[in-house]
Amino acid sequence: MRALGLLTLMLLVTPFVGNTASFAYQQEKIYVCPMHPEVQSSKPGRCPKCEMRLVVKSAASEKTTASPPAAEPPALTKQQSREIVPSSDGYTCAMHPEIRTAKPGKCPKCGMTLVAVTPENPDAFDLRMEATPRAPKPNEPLKLRFAIFNPMTGQQVKDFQITHDKLYHLFVVSQDLSEFQHIHPDFQSDGSFIVETRLPRAGLYKIYSDFYPSDGTPQVLQQHIATAGYKSDLVSATPHLVADTTFVKTVDSLKIDLKLEPEDLIAGQPVTLKYHLTDARTGEPVRDLAPYLGAMGHTLILSEDQADYVHSHPEEEIAPNADKSRVRGGPDVSFNAFLPRPGNYRIWTQFQRGDQLTTVSFTIHAEVLR
Repeated sequence: MRALGLLTLMLLVTPFVGNTASFAYQQEKIYVCPMHPEVQSSKPGRCPKCEMRLVVKSAASEKTTASPPAAEPPALTKQQSREIVPSSDGYTCAMHPEIRTAKPGKCPKCGMTLVAVTPENPDAFDLRMEATPRAPKPNEPLKLRFAIFNPMTGQQVKDFQITHDKLYHLFVVSQDLSEFQHIHPDFQSDGSFIVETRLPRAGLYKIYSDFYPSDGTPQVLQQHIATAGYKSDLVSATPHLVADTTFVKTVDSLKIDLKLEPEDLIAGQPVTLKYHLTDARTGEPVRDLAPYLGAMGHTLILSEDQADYVHSHPEEEIAPNADKSRVRGGPDVSFNAFLPRPGNYRIWTQFQRGDQLTTVSFTIHAEVLR
């Protein structure tokens, strides 16, 4: 199974392994929490404060010009150790793991300091999907099981990074882009993931699996499933989207205004999606948005041919130590996106208000750079 090209820069550099005694002091293998840097450990694991997986702290940023000490090095805390380890293969954002650069810096989406990563396998992993029944009838129960395998070892992966509050994000989208589901399979003791759903209409559906194996890089893998009796060919089922002429919609109890910056979208250039939310019944600005997947909203963007995929969260951050049961937001929520090619794109954005999860869709068009 081939991985979809993520729309963010992913630059990997060749790892360098220090093999002399002089590097033993300079290169330290210390595991830290990206959200709570005061949490440090000499062994991998999870942060006791937020349950995020600890990452290797880069030693490069802490090197000094002084020569390694001839005498005994300074005493270390219980959480630290000095070992020879490879330098980082790159840097990523703890909140946006699809961000991958060759140098340290700040996340272009949320401004967080990037953390070092050293994936054992930078390639696409193998994903096996089992559907029960294999050809489900429309709107009848469907059970999906997913198992991920390391292509280097052939072993099933059982350790994953949490991204956006979940181990696994699953998107089920009909071929014509009219049906959309964002669901989260349950992790099983054998390392697999299981979820139950329904396909509302007859047709072909694309299944997007978004996950992050701990010994690899963020993955977005695509598969498909057809309902029983579906016989249409892929060409005739290809959607023909038409860009919206107005960007105001009312869904559930929300009136949703979308503003694009810039208004004239150019392929290959960033765009900001700015949402303004008002209560459809009272006309008052909405200020009671609840966090959804650790943020004040969620956006997925697909190109008309479903070759380009963007999974985005808001610019506005929620403090890592905030009590999410009490945090509220609105009425303005912004997302950053990148449309790599000219053409039409379908946007699905989700907001949580009370017990109601609202999904709104828009269609936009990106022009050729002239």
